[in-house]
Amino acid sequence: MAEEADFSLCALEEELTCCICLSPFDCPVTIPCGHNFCQDCLLATWEDANFSCPQCRTSFPSRPELQKNTVLSSVVEAFKLKSSKNSSAIPTEQESKAEEQSKAEEKHVVLCDTCMEAEASRTCLTCMASYCEEHLRPHRENPTFRVHQLIDPVGDLSEHICSEHHKLMEHFCTEHGRLICSSCLQQVHKSCSFSSPEEQRGLKEVSLPPQLPSASPKSSV
Repeated sequence: MAEEADFSLCALEEELTCCICLSPFDCPVTIPCGHNFCQDCLLATWEDANFSCPQCRTSFPSRPELQKNTVLSSVVEAFKLKSSKNSSAIPTEQESKAEEQSKAEEKHVVLCDTCMEAEASRTCLTCMASYCEEHLRPHRENPTFRVHQLIDPVGDLSEHICSEHHKLMEHFCTEHGRLICSSCLQQVHKSCSFSSPEEQRGLKEVSLPPQLPSASPKSSV
């Protein structure tokens, strides 16, 4: 039944389409030969004073009086309304993915860049992409990917790209306390000591003081 409805809707669309702009009629008018056009489309076609039908090529000695087709206009409006309801009822694949991405952003969840559905478990700074466990398998199993740098899921990978050299910032300059790329290391930070971002993160975690349990308030005597 749905397929038959779609077919009839498509067939109706052909009947309600202006042959000049190839869109549904907008303020349709009828000329003496019986054909219908958008009023603005027809007037634009007749600007050179060549008064002929754009569809059947019937010529007229002078510009014919345009008859507004109110019945056709009502049918077009009804068709547009029905088409908009049908299109909004069934979301497209892109709309579905956009909705999933929007939900993930609200929850601050990083999605897998491959399937755009599952939550990412790791971000690869070499591929500049995030992967769920399923699509991370090649990095786990294929020796070729073992040199790739994996970190916890990151939503905005641009934070890991050097704004000056447009390269991955894969080193941490311990003297300047900032991430740097290989070009920065060779040019500006040549004499600096450096470590990997993971090593620096580990040092920060070790240096954090242990959290003390909150003291319970003393009871008043």
